[in-house]
Amino acid sequence: MMSMQRSRHFPQPGLALVLLAGLGLLGSAALLPRVMASQKGANPPASDELAALEQQLADVRAVSRAFNLVSKVARPGVVHLRVSGGEVATDTSGEDDSEMEQLRRFLRRMPPAAGSGIIFDREGYILTNNHVVENRSQVTVVLHDQREFPATIVGTDPKTDLAVIKIDAPELQPLKFGDPDQLEVGDWVIAVGSPFGLQQTVTHGIVSAKGRSRIPGVDIDYQDFIQTDASINPGNSGGPLLNLRGEVVGVNTAIATRGDGFNAGVAFTIPSRMAMRIANELKTSGVVQRGWIGISYVPVDVGFAELFDLGPQKGVVVQAVQRRSPADRAGLQVDDVVVSINGKPIDGTEQFRSMVADMRPDERVKLRVLRDGQARNIDLRLGVQAEVVSEPTSATWIMGRTIARLGIEGRTVPMAPEARGSEGVIGGVRITRIEDSRTRVGDLRPNEIILSCNGTPVRGVREFNELLQETRRTDRLVLEVIGSGGVRRTITIPPEGDK
Repeated sequence: MMSMQRSRHFPQPGLALVLLAGLGLLGSAALLPRVMASQKGANPPASDELAALEQQLADVRAVSRAFNLVSKVARPGVVHLRVSGGEVATDTSGEDDSEMEQLRRFLRRMPPAAGSGIIFDREGYILTNNHVVENRSQVTVVLHDQREFPATIVGTDPKTDLAVIKIDAPELQPLKFGDPDQLEVGDWVIAVGSPFGLQQTVTHGIVSAKGRSRIPGVDIDYQDFIQTDASINPGNSGGPLLNLRGEVVGVNTAIATRGDGFNAGVAFTIPSRMAMRIANELKTSGVVQRGWIGISYVPVDVGFAELFDLGPQKGVVVQAVQRRSPADRAGLQVDDVVVSINGKPIDGTEQFRSMVADMRPDERVKLRVLRDGQARNIDLRLGVQAEVVSEPTSATWIMGRTIARLGIEGRTVPMAPEARGSEGVIGGVRITRIEDSRTRVGDLRPNEIILSCNGTPVRGVREFNELLQETRRTDRLVLEVIGSGGVRRTITIPPEGDK
């Protein structure tokens, strides 16, 4: 059972002062002492100063008017969802169980679950969260004017927690969608929805952060959230987050909570760009197809930044390339550092994954990559992401770069501080494949890391190949390697022609 508590009341003049100061609308700092003095019963400000204060109050009312207008624009396009069915308690034992009967009576007393939705098409298509309608047999849409219509589920996408439903209703007013990329941290935003079933509730806050991902407890594959402190609670799910132009910039989806399920000032919203792409695909075909490049990758961490001399540059490092994939056909290679897609910088793996998945199959994209210290552009046409992705193996994936002289493949890896040793080796070459025909290096093992060659540290594949080119083929090679257990050993490879 939910209990409500009356909010505390504070002296109204104090509130006004905080608001004015926070908005920076007091104009002259010299006015503040006079206003405070007037509240304490001292001499009131002169008439010209009162006029100035009244003008400042007019500015504040203009801000309030902006919230009024956005609320009026948004309300006709925000719906309340009542959902039921699909979660029926049944006794499979066939026995009379008093506890089960108590549970049934409890479930019958519970009201149907609730959520919110956004009308995005005059034909009756409504965008909401997948978790609001998932496994539900009955969905009822309540419009802002209290008209009610049964809805059909057009399509769902659990990977983004989005869904599209449809009603047959006249005189619908879809909302306009804006560009979430134009949002800045600190911008005011407004949420509209049905928290706790309280329809057409309007709250406001600011954009607290952008690009949030890996949120604990949020079971959504693709996370690129807008974080806001606008008050969002159970029942707001699927409702809009709007900018002060009345445009939808996101779909409210999740909240951080202390465990009671209620708002703690941290809420997460799916950006409208992603939401509308998913909504239009679900509307058209009922399913979502995602772009696919065909690479395995890791983030540019401190180790890779040091090895590749990247400085503050962010991105992802290619670890493997799937054979006959778009990446393979375009010439992407292991150890390439992808720093941007279509000119947009890459901050990390989650953002990169979401950016690719947010594009359509067959779409042409331009990757900016750094290879062996040189920047280059790679153009490719995206493929279709498979539902099941197998683990990379040498049979279906290119796991490394060729080290022709030894007949092996390898990729660059940073060394953990504890594995660097007294010589301070910061990187090495992990062996990803050994050609069986090169029996003279048969003592090398896959997944071992080559640390040095003839006493010279090996930083990565490029440096190792350069070192081998500088070494005469009539010279023997002494390699220091380290295994998965941290055990180091030395391997001697005879000159070519020797057995």
